[in-house]
Amino acid sequence: MISSGECAPGSKLPTENEMCQSMKVSRTCVREAIRVLQALRMVDIVPGKGAFVSENPTPDSEPWYNAPDTQFYDFIEVRIAIETISARLAIERATKRQITKLKQIHESFLKANKERNLAQTIMFDELFHTEIVNMTNNKLLININKQLVVVNRKYRCESFTSNETYNNAVVPHTKILDCFYKHDPELGAAEMLNHLQITKDDMKHLMESKNTAK
Repeated sequence: MISSGECAPGSKLPTENEMCQSMKVSRTCVREAIRVLQALRMVDIVPGKGAFVSENPTPDSEPWYNAPDTQFYDFIEVRIAIETISARLAIERATKRQITKLKQIHESFLKANKERNLAQTIMFDELFHTEIVNMTNNKLLININKQLVVVNRKYRCESFTSNETYNNAVVPHTKILDCFYKHDPELGAAEMLNHLQITKDDMKHLMESKNTAK
């Protein structure tokens, strides 16, 4: 609705009840989706008034990633560059409240993964990584990531459709979160790099399997 312009910048989103009825989903599902949109800086929550579309939910200029023949490997290499430095900066700058929020996201991710809830697993994985970038307080990193996370979503979805790779984010996420409690930015950057290398290897395996099947 936001991407299509149906909900214009600055406009108020439908109420939870309206979205539940029109989309045939639960109130919990709607609330979780709103939280994700808020974390992605696409929606602003005004206490007592509701949720509003951000004034600039998408970049005005042509996306930097709009290059011909881009492949998964192009995006994962950019993610590695952005998210390793983001992990380091986030650990250096995170408040106790922010770390607690990241822990809650991680716990929701673990629960969704255990229940094999694909949609929520993907959502909380995306939110975990996005929250770390947001914790850097670096506006340029946040804006780049906001664009990257959208175009990377199809690859994130594909990576969780394989039973072989379904649990591969659990241990890395846990180790990354632990680095926040240890306040070890260098180890956090190393754990993020290792996590994304595993993701890269998983996607390579999936793509090779698909090509073999064809």
